[in-house]
Parts: sequence; C-alpha cells; structure tokens
Amino acid sequence: MNTTLTIHDLPEQPTAHVAALGIELLADLLQQAEAHLNRAKTIKASLDEAIAHRYGDRAALVRNENNKPTGIIRFDDGPFVVITDLPKKPEWDQEKLAKLVGQIQTEGDNPADYVEVSYRVLESRYNAWPTSLRKFFEAARTLKVGKPTFKIERPAGRGGR
Repeated sequence: MNTTLTIHDLPEQPTAHVAALGIELLADLLQQAEAHLNRAKTIKASLDEAIAHRYGDRAALVRNENNKPTGIIRFDDGPFVVITDLPKKPEWDQEKLAKLVGQIQTEGDNPADYVEVSYRVLESRYNAWPTSLRKFFEAARTLKVGKPTFKIERPAGRGGR
C-alpha cells in the first residue's frame, strides 16, 4: 500500500483504497485536509473583505440610484460584471406579534391567515398586505440586512470563455 499518499492524490483514489489506509495515515490526511480547508476559508474571507472594500461604496451608490436597498444588483467594471446581493433579514418582535394576534382573534379574524404559529411573518405575505394592515404590524417589525456577497463574472462576448 502507498504510504506516500498526499491529500492532493485523494481525488483520484478509489474510496475503497483510501478506506483501507492505515488509521495513522487517514488521521494525518484528514488533519491536512482540515488545515487546507481552514486556510482556504481564511483566504476566501480575506478576498471577500477586499472585494467588499473595493466595491462597497459603488454598490451603495448603485443601490441608491436604483432605489433598491436590498437584493441583487449588477454593475460593470471593465470587461467584468460585479454582482452583489444584500439579502433582507426581517425580524419580528415576538411579544408585539402575540398581542397583535390576540387583537385579530378578538376581532373575529383568523391570525393564521396573516402570521405563522411561531410568530414569524413571511416577507412575501407582508409585502402583499394592504397598507392599513402593514401599518398595524409595523411596530413589531425590524428589517435587518445580511452580509453582502459579491461575484465577478466575465460575460460571454467580453473576452470570456
């Protein structure tokens, strides 16, 4: 059996062959793989931070110009398209929602038509409500956004493959 196997050799090895390796070698390979994975995550986080630093102000400007505070936007940088997503993360005050659900029940309506049992309100439902109903629930809602993500693509026709 090959005891000089490295983690770089693993993708080409049959699973049964790797499974038959000695426990010491398996443990060593697993430790190497975890170290590489941690290093790759650190590198990826560093690149994500640098890209956010580079494009954050421009993305904010494009969002403002397009009146799109959340979601996916795109803008060009030379032959590339920068795609950034700022996801919505609404949070609902559970105590306030419970009181509102009680009021809805008192008025004879079914709260399940508007909210889930866990006192979450789906953003799509909230957006579909009439303004009067949204205003009724506004005090229980806080809209937070997630961490922005960026991708860089070379579209076909701009020197891409």
